[in-house]
Amino acid sequence: MADEVTFVQLRTFAIAARAGSFAQAAEQLVISQPSVSEQIMMLEQRLGYRLFRRRRGTTPVLTTEGVAALEEIDTILKSRNNLSDIGRKPAAKILLRISVGRYIRENYLRQVFSRLFREYPDVEIDLQPLFPPAEITRLLEDGELEMAIYGESVADELQPYSRIICETSTVAIAPPGTQARVAAGECSLDDFQFICPGRRDLAARNAKQCLRELGLTPRLPTMFVDFVDALAQLVEDGKGIGVAIGYAVADRIAAGRVEALDIPLLPHRRLIARGPHAPKVARAIEDILCEELAV
Repeated sequence: MADEVTFVQLRTFAIAARAGSFAQAAEQLVISQPSVSEQIMMLEQRLGYRLFRRRRGTTPVLTTEGVAALEEIDTILKSRNNLSDIGRKPAAKILLRISVGRYIRENYLRQVFSRLFREYPDVEIDLQPLFPPAEITRLLEDGELEMAIYGESVADELQPYSRIICETSTVAIAPPGTQARVAAGECSLDDFQFICPGRRDLAARNAKQCLRELGLTPRLPTMFVDFVDALAQLVEDGKGIGVAIGYAVADRIAAGRVEALDIPLLPHRRLIARGPHAPKVARAIEDILCEELAV
């Protein structure tokens, strides 16, 4: 069965082995984690031996056979690359460093990348962590970033080089029945812990300002969660009141798993920024991203 082994399976295994994580391999390959697991499982079946020891909740570890196989597979992949390069001068890659948060990366960019790589094969995209808006401006001006995708309240001043992709509603969600309890005087909103999206270092200032404008002084410190699904689940489990983009929690509200509170929150806008030193192709890619990221 070894003659049915594909280069895709070999490359997937090599990347997963060196990353030490199927999740990290999936991110590098821009595919899903189940796809990585399936490719490696098929390779094991065709080779006739296990490459990883797997246990739920633990990092996969190479078996003795897997260590030996990795050395051979590296040689095969290198030979394949050398064969492909014969008589062909590789085109110089155009590097685009893009600052972007986890939500956009996980929920949008995986689908967009296949289009970008197909239409612009000479472009290499290096995803950078999300920075505060003012820091994004400096990095763009200094040529340390080519582009950035980020979000902010509509009340915030638009940063230089930035373009509005879309605006979306922001909603406060709570366990079902919370608003009725507050109206009946059984509790107040200040009794709840507020859960806001994003990293503390990026979102703390805006969260504090938002609560102050609403006249709220919660007794518990604000919690920050980088994943919208995790934030919504905490609210559903009765851990507090969450603030989220409306479309991201619409299904849970419709299903009655959480309720939207009657709190006037300013809309959120999604922005894209392109630096003055970005190559010309960045404009075309910016247009594609605006199209794909518009809600």
